[in-house]
Amino acid sequence: AVARSRSVVGSMAPPPAPPKSTARRDLLQDIEARAQAKWAATKVFEEDAPDGEWDGGKFLVTFPYPYMNGRLHLGHAFSLTKAEFAVAFQRMQGKKALFPFGFHCTGMPIQAAAHKLKNELQTYGSPLPNFPTSPPEVVDNGIDAELGAITIGWRAPTSTGGATLLEYAVQVREGPAGSSWVERARLPASGASETGQCSLTIDGLKVGAQYAFQVVTVLEGGTPGATSKPLAKSPDGKKDLRLLAPSGKEKDGKEKAGGGKPAKGKPAKVAAKTGGLMHQWDILRSMGLSPDEIVSFVDPVHWLEYFPPLGKSDLIRFGVGVDWRRSFITTDYNGYYDAFVRWQFLKLRAGGFIAFGKRPSIFSEADHQPCMDHDRDRGEGVAPQEYTAIKMRLLQPLPPVLLPLRHKSIFALAGTLRPETMCGQTNAWILPDGEYGAFEAADDVVYLCAARAARNMGFQDIFPNFGTPKQLLSFSGKDLLGAAVHSPLTTYERIHFLPLMSISMTKGTAIVTSVPSDSPDDYAAWMEMKNDKKRDFYSKQIGVELLAEWVEPFALLPILTTPDLGPLSAQFVCDKLGIKSQKETEKLKEAHDACYTSGFYKGIMTAGPFTGMKVEEAKVKTKELLVSSGQALTYLEPEGIVTPRSTPDVECVVALVDQWYLKYGEAEWASRVGAHLDSIECYNPAVHKAFRDALGWLGDWACSRSFGLGTRMPWDTQFLIESLSDSTVYMAYYTVAHLLQGSSMFGADVDANPVKPEHCTELFWDHVLLGKPYEGPVPQDLLAHMRREFQFWYPVDLRVSGKDLIPNHLTMSLYNHAAIWKDQPEMYPRSFFCNGHVQVDAEKMSKSKGNFIGLLQACTEWGADATRFACADAGDGILNANFDRVVADRSILSLTAELDWISSILSADNSKDSKDLRLRLPDEPCTWLDRWFENEVSRVVVAATEAYSAMRYRDALKLAWFGMLDARDKYRLGSSSSGLALAPLRRWTSTLALLIAPICPHWAEEVWSGPLGQHGCIVRARWPVPDTSVDASLTAAGEYLFSVAHSLSASLSNFDKKAAKGKTGAKAGAPPPQRPNQINVYVVTQFPDWKIKVLELLQAHFSAETNSLSDDFFNVLASSAEIKAFNRGKGPQQFAATMREAAALHGASALALTMPFDEAEILRQNMPYLTSTVSSIGIKAVHLYTEAHGGQVPSPDALATAAPGAPGLELFYEDKVRPVPSPLATAATATAATATATAGATSAAGMGSGSVPTPVAVAGAAAPKLSILAYLEKHDVAGVLNELVNKVGAEQPADPFASMAAELVKRGS
Repeated sequence: AVARSRSVVGSMAPPPAPPKSTARRDLLQDIEARAQAKWAATKVFEEDAPDGEWDGGKFLVTFPYPYMNGRLHLGHAFSLTKAEFAVAFQRMQGKKALFPFGFHCTGMPIQAAAHKLKNELQTYGSPLPNFPTSPPEVVDNGIDAELGAITIGWRAPTSTGGATLLEYAVQVREGPAGSSWVERARLPASGASETGQCSLTIDGLKVGAQYAFQVVTVLEGGTPGATSKPLAKSPDGKKDLRLLAPSGKEKDGKEKAGGGKPAKGKPAKVAAKTGGLMHQWDILRSMGLSPDEIVSFVDPVHWLEYFPPLGKSDLIRFGVGVDWRRSFITTDYNGYYDAFVRWQFLKLRAGGFIAFGKRPSIFSEADHQPCMDHDRDRGEGVAPQEYTAIKMRLLQPLPPVLLPLRHKSIFALAGTLRPETMCGQTNAWILPDGEYGAFEAADDVVYLCAARAARNMGFQDIFPNFGTPKQLLSFSGKDLLGAAVHSPLTTYERIHFLPLMSISMTKGTAIVTSVPSDSPDDYAAWMEMKNDKKRDFYSKQIGVELLAEWVEPFALLPILTTPDLGPLSAQFVCDKLGIKSQKETEKLKEAHDACYTSGFYKGIMTAGPFTGMKVEEAKVKTKELLVSSGQALTYLEPEGIVTPRSTPDVECVVALVDQWYLKYGEAEWASRVGAHLDSIECYNPAVHKAFRDALGWLGDWACSRSFGLGTRMPWDTQFLIESLSDSTVYMAYYTVAHLLQGSSMFGADVDANPVKPEHCTELFWDHVLLGKPYEGPVPQDLLAHMRREFQFWYPVDLRVSGKDLIPNHLTMSLYNHAAIWKDQPEMYPRSFFCNGHVQVDAEKMSKSKGNFIGLLQACTEWGADATRFACADAGDGILNANFDRVVADRSILSLTAELDWISSILSADNSKDSKDLRLRLPDEPCTWLDRWFENEVSRVVVAATEAYSAMRYRDALKLAWFGMLDARDKYRLGSSSSGLALAPLRRWTSTLALLIAPICPHWAEEVWSGPLGQHGCIVRARWPVPDTSVDASLTAAGEYLFSVAHSLSASLSNFDKKAAKGKTGAKAGAPPPQRPNQINVYVVTQFPDWKIKVLELLQAHFSAETNSLSDDFFNVLASSAEIKAFNRGKGPQQFAATMREAAALHGASALALTMPFDEAEILRQNMPYLTSTVSSIGIKAVHLYTEAHGGQVPSPDALATAAPGAPGLELFYEDKVRPVPSPLATAATATAATATATAGATSAAGMGSGSVPTPVAVAGAAAPKLSILAYLEKHDVAGVLNELVNKVGAEQPADPFASMAAELVKRGS
């Protein structure tokens, strides 16, 4: 055989990019260091309860203390920024605002990690282990039966004991376990990719044969290598690894010749999952620890001492506003916190909320105790699932494999979730290639099922010996094909085992009942078995002849009926969806959902012992009947895969164990929690619903364990308190932690403290937290201080968490508050904010993907403020958020560029220009844009305040940063001719710094104390409040002005695009028009009468709450006689549709009949700005016309396109720029005026600032009340004349004009 290596490295790596400058990032980090030093010196985040009266309000925010089995990462940082932004905002409202922070060490994770590391060093060597490679895996598309080859992949070992790795020896085992290993190939160590991935193709294998592979490292100098775990299963992990031909057609065991080049179609992609299993040693090395340092981590206490201080330093580097005096770690290592947890559980037991007994729990066999959520490596949130195991009695003749058990009663256990359907069984299903066992249930009773199910049953008192079911035989599923069984409730005396390829060996007993009348999956497979050709196909594929007599005599058994699917729901739905095969998985899923929903909720039983009963009720009664009569048993298993941190390669089971448990779900207790949920603020309806759902299903919770770190159960010290159970009311401990622990988060300064851990008795905590009398050694003044701290700070105003803690920790917190402060609902948490998980660049954060980001790494790479900026931008909902590294990069540039600009503008001499800007002198008059700028800043303040209050931080960032910059940019651009006023710019800078301070506090602190020259810390400055209310009309006028400026540029751009495509509208053969050099702007103050009527109708049918029209609006519009009378054809419908879209975006204001400002006046005052926006692209003048000019406008058609808020534009070219218009003329004079002397118009052509011309009225002249166009529209002159022209055209009178005149006279009278 010949082995060929396949490297995953590219052919030639591109040259490294030149290093980018980090000067701006370094500047931000210098700023951060200065700000943090200032905050530390002033103790700015330390907050105490007031000694006397205080009416300024308080705000206590908490965040679930992170688990200290490593350093903090971006996931922690993203979630805690919600708390950080909130407390910073509340502090700037003038409240006493407190953010305390602790570190969680309770439970199995640290103990498990220390134990795992100890085992690794003992097994592989210390301090440099000699690790094996990762377990080999079959790469994607790596089985090629035609070539007789299997391609495997693995990852190089991370440490080889200090010896040099030379090569890998690949060993192959042909046949079942126990067969000998033979070396088949070697791969040089240099064949690994840069990431350590290797792959190898082993040729010369036999089609149909069973294989296993393992990799042995070959080290320099004869040092013994290490052998990997073997690869012996198929890629899906369900079957033995075999070289199978495509479509299951084997090649008669023919052996392929070795050597040669890979065949065409050879798989080219190595599986990404060959990353292998990370050792605990590797994890610690990835945190920057040296091999010698790692050795100390075999002691769990070392983890407690090492990581919490690093967590604190990383958070300080991140700029989090925490009162670190109140920090602590959990477990009995901290005697004060240990006493607090013991008190908590004494209160729970005294209230009757804790009980003892055998309860089903997810259980770690390796740890010999329940494995709760925080103890799990995989499967957090997975709960026990109950199955009804139907006892199918094996009938004679027994299959040969069971003959050794012929003197016993043999039952195949078929796990089901639908016991009420058992009266419809026609056969049983088994997986042909599945591995099954016969297990002794009693001396003369044997149960058949999958080993995984038997292992779970072994911990539930179903087998004689707890935890160790006795296996008598093992066999494959195909050994039972055709075997006859008698199954409860079915009317058939004998049914047979048939093959089903979709059975999972990791779910249920892997023996499945078949009810084809009700189950689409059963029906599709059963119908295939009834088809001779299909049955023959499966016979050949499996290697067992499937006899017709096992299926042909059996017919569908109707068992229930539903109003929509009838008595044979599976057949009905499969026919409807056209399902022909059991392989149509997507359609079968749809069919299953339809049948289950209809049958379970609408169905009535038509067969079985509970005929006539609703299916919902029959399910429970059928299970009770089967179990009580001995025809079935109930057992539980995890509803998904669960593995403990201590042994992540060993799956947990469900076990009945003696334990202390909290009685969550108890009716009276749950009702008090439910009542509080009605008043709690969750900021998101989805979060509130998640709490309701959790309250509905959360039941008895195991709160004790035998091993790990934590606090001992006060009355039963053989047990420790489980890690989630001791983490529900610890927020109360924050209020007094600093008065107990002194300066140590470990509570280690016992000698210096007047209160010792042993003083913290039940009576002590009863006084401090419940207000009960106390007599003891603690000084009264200190007791009073503690009581005052608790009473001031409690309850928690905001609890921030990831959404994954809603079903456990957060709901348990509500339960425990309702137990300990039973009659004080005012002490329950006031609000919860829950966010989704954070992704990085739209991918799940993962070390294997290279996008795992530690908090310290983020602060090093981008700085704290840029990281916080990107966290705010990532999103706020319950769905997954996205930390975009590009946003973090760009924020560095944005923050530093703005700091440069602010420093430049505020330090400039008012008499000189600053860079490209001119600052106005103090005695120069204010402009319209000055007023708009001040108003826009006020508007942004109001909107940003609302966003911060609602914890919509992405919106807050958009307003506080981008909204403020946008306002400044528009002001700067609009004032390019008149110059900028320094006073509003200074107010803008101050407001910007204050608004962005919760998100980017270091940058804001630099601006506050630098360019602004303010004293104190900005984090304690007061939030900006506008001096006056926001002028909505001024806001609208600004939007209008900048929209017109954009339209001017866009219109010329559109002309250029059309000219480039030759679409200028010029006649064929005519030269293309000159590029425009002037623009006429046409403004009207009101809509035509027919549009006014449409708008009035829109207003009447518009809902301001939903920004939408009533469903019948367009029917009402079409039937309006008043609007029909205008004879505008489809115009009203089209106009209404356009305005509906505008109203959906902008609300009811979009339907206003007039603008809330004088459009023409706004444009006149800002004509220099409008001209400057287009002067750089070749426009020499902008001219303004209004409807007051009537027929004197250059283009009545352009005027007709204008509407309130939407000026009409006309682009044209003339050699000479039109002069400043003549004064407004009389009608007679105007009739004789030329187009270039248009009366009453305003234009701007290269004018300097402040030289806006205004029309001078001619004595005795009066402008018409309406423009000509408006007048004609009002009286529908065009419509009437059009109707008369059509009439005379149809009648053809001798004198058409006389006829039209007579008709007009008649209508006029």
